[in-house]
Amino acid sequence: MRIFYLFIFLSISSNFFGQEIPPILKFTPEDYHSENQNWAITQNKDKFIYVANNAGLLEYNGAEWTIYNSPNNTIIRSLLADNNRIYSGAYMEFGFWERNNKGHLYYTSISKTLKENLIEDENIWNIKKIDSWLLFQSFDRIYFYDTSTKEISFITDKKNIYRVFNIQNKIYIFKNDGGLSTLENGKEKLLANFPKKYKVEIVLNIFKRNDELILLTRKKGFFTLKNGIITKREIPFSNQIEHLQVFCGIQLKNKEILLGTISNGIIHLSPEGEKINKVDQYKGLANNTVLKLFEDIDGNVWAALDNGINCLNMQSFIKEYNDDGGTFGTTYCSTIYKNNIYFGTNQGLFYKKIDKNEPLQLVEGTKGQVWSLFKVDGDLLCGHTSGTLQINGASATRITNYSGTWNFKKLATNNNLILQGHYSGMSVLEKKNKKWQLKNRIEGFDNSVRFFEIFKDNVWVNHEYKGVYKLKMAKEFNKFTNVTLLNHIEKGKGSALVNYNNKILYSFKNGIYLLHKHTDSLTKINNLSNLYSLDQYVSGKLIVDNKNRLWSFNKNTISYAENGPIPDKLSIKFIPIQNYFRKTTISFENITNLNNNTYIIGKTNGYLLLDLDKRKNTTHSIFLNNVILKHKDSTYISVSNNQEFNHNQNSLEFNFSTPNYNKYEPVNYQYKLAPLHKEWKSLGEKSTLLLENLDANTYKLEIRSLIGKELSKNIVTFNFSIKPHLLLSNFFIFLYAVLVFFIAYVVHKMYKKYYRKQHQKILNENIQKLELQKIHSDQQVIRLKNEKLSQEIESKNRELAISTMSIIKRNEFLRSIKKELKVNTQIEKTNPVFKLIDKNLNSSKDWKFFMDAFNNADKDFLKRAKELHPELTHNNLKFCAYLRLNLTSKEIAPLLNISVKSVEIRRYRLRKKLKISHGTNLIDYILSI
Repeated sequence: MRIFYLFIFLSISSNFFGQEIPPILKFTPEDYHSENQNWAITQNKDKFIYVANNAGLLEYNGAEWTIYNSPNNTIIRSLLADNNRIYSGAYMEFGFWERNNKGHLYYTSISKTLKENLIEDENIWNIKKIDSWLLFQSFDRIYFYDTSTKEISFITDKKNIYRVFNIQNKIYIFKNDGGLSTLENGKEKLLANFPKKYKVEIVLNIFKRNDELILLTRKKGFFTLKNGIITKREIPFSNQIEHLQVFCGIQLKNKEILLGTISNGIIHLSPEGEKINKVDQYKGLANNTVLKLFEDIDGNVWAALDNGINCLNMQSFIKEYNDDGGTFGTTYCSTIYKNNIYFGTNQGLFYKKIDKNEPLQLVEGTKGQVWSLFKVDGDLLCGHTSGTLQINGASATRITNYSGTWNFKKLATNNNLILQGHYSGMSVLEKKNKKWQLKNRIEGFDNSVRFFEIFKDNVWVNHEYKGVYKLKMAKEFNKFTNVTLLNHIEKGKGSALVNYNNKILYSFKNGIYLLHKHTDSLTKINNLSNLYSLDQYVSGKLIVDNKNRLWSFNKNTISYAENGPIPDKLSIKFIPIQNYFRKTTISFENITNLNNNTYIIGKTNGYLLLDLDKRKNTTHSIFLNNVILKHKDSTYISVSNNQEFNHNQNSLEFNFSTPNYNKYEPVNYQYKLAPLHKEWKSLGEKSTLLLENLDANTYKLEIRSLIGKELSKNIVTFNFSIKPHLLLSNFFIFLYAVLVFFIAYVVHKMYKKYYRKQHQKILNENIQKLELQKIHSDQQVIRLKNEKLSQEIESKNRELAISTMSIIKRNEFLRSIKKELKVNTQIEKTNPVFKLIDKNLNSSKDWKFFMDAFNNADKDFLKRAKELHPELTHNNLKFCAYLRLNLTSKEIAPLLNISVKSVEIRRYRLRKKLKISHGTNLIDYILSI
């Protein structure tokens, strides 16, 4: 019998293989910095998640985990969020947690206010709320805490209370003796007992369905309570559920049921009890032991696991198929063909019925790398690393042996021909007798041909590393008659060609361009280029689906362009699915439209299933969690507004978050700090902002979050100011102002005095300059006068010299005449001629003329000489005048009508009169007078 059940269970597991599951956020003990085991989960009104962990209370705000140690260092077993409080139950302790003004939780004990002690080794396993009462349940007691009056009471039933339930504000109690009771006016009322034949030991949960209660048991499946009678509830999954070791279960808002098991993960049932899915460790769950399930406000289901915490995005428009075992591999292409869905992966071609929950199966003969799938004329062709295959249901027929068939294009000029590109060129397939076969290889081009487009007899081929080629085909399609490398087109990794709306587009990192078929020139299409930006560029690969949407794959999103409401205007939409989650090889991205708005996207270890009709804008809020003052030591401060800090407290760290738990919708943050910023600054996914070394000022910090293009409905605002240094306070600023004014006044006075002094100095200098200029002018006048006088003196000297020489010449001439006359004996000495000659030789008129000329040339000499030497006679002065003229004795003799020797004697006598020493030159002395 056990073998039979094992066979049933294994068959159930295999049927689940190949099914898509909701996206799962996984948190390991390393992520939340605590121990492995988790026992309970709750959520407050702000959507923060709280988990009961072996080490204490875990809080997750959407950005980071925080651990709060349990009050008595024991395991917290139960949690309940109510208003601003988190109630917790642990070993020998229960109470609540509240947030202080610094953003941290602090604990208040309720159990310590009890007048009686707790029962020894008592654990609080469950907490429920009804009206203003909180119920804390152990295996021995139920404690009632009135939140308004803070009164505590309890009922005791040792080792008989297993679990309490709150169903539509009514408390139900299941006891170990098999009885199910309700509380009315604080007293138990038995509703029914489980039939003994079922040997029900534990009721895990109770669900309300119409006018009946559905009871989930640990080992015996589902029961129904109606009209005071408990009966076995038969569902399609009944036989299997009894062997799954169910540990917990919840009913979702849509009435579907999730079961958490000890070793088989999570089982998903429809409201009627039919299996929908199984999520276990093989499919992506972190651990198969599920200790608690909790549905949050947004419909996510949190699983408290024996090792970690998982969040299942049950409402997500995305479903995942994860191949953690490596059997399926990376998806490179997919399509629907004859009610089957096919997946081309690096492990082969897989298929399953599109409308059935059945395992994926490998198409026979396709093991290996599959590159592409192509539907043509009711047939399905497969581009495989080993060649080209034609697919027929679960089998494949080889068409060509050319290695690595990349892609296929139908020839518009001949419906029976297909052009295919492969590792070493291109070839033509032809359909004959309803079967495709190789027609011929096209000679003349041996490069790898992955991206290509056809127009008439031209083929454009994009080679990522060599560039874009234009090939001209012969009419027979057997060779390329012309091969041209279009050097003007920039090449690049990830670049691609695609035909969209009968236009050939070339895309690479700089944008999307129209390739003109006749000129081979490029024109950028600005609207389509908005599908991705340079900083978001991953690959230029573009895909056109059967709804004529043009898809692009970016760093943080996938995007598509489609015809909008305005004619000839394309509308572009973005879906926040990051490349990090897709993990697809660059330029091998792929997407396939299944039906309506349902798509398959290939990823590294499986695929994603998108239902765009279920996609909703995510309304979200942002919260400021705490503020840290970064001084000598980091100090948490109040998160309240309008705070003031000292000048040396000018570095602050802000921690904030948006509690959004959708795996494929990451939260991005922006901030703006007035008055420093006018525009919003991006923080990416970073939920911490550090402001350092702020100047003294009044600031307003604003923070907001984005999910995709959706902004948070609120903006966190934190107003604060940083005071200036004490020496820069208002009082000191006033003193500085007074001091500056005083200094300015003193400086002004000093400058005024200085400028006056400088002015007087400049005035004096100018006067002095004027005087100097006057002196200089006078000197110039004197110089000119002196020059004139010198000229006059020189003229007089020339006159004197001329007159003197004239006298000398004349006297010499007279003497020579006299001498001649004396020689002539015929003329007597008494002759009047001799008297006339002597008279002219001794003429006083000559002397007077000489004296006048001499005085004009050397004014006052004779007067000075007479004053210095009064004893000088007239003849002495006359002799001195001749000496001053620097005349020689020979020249003087005729002037005095004496001999040269007599002149020398006169010189001697004059020296004696002048009392000149022997060493003094007579002429020099006379010149010095």
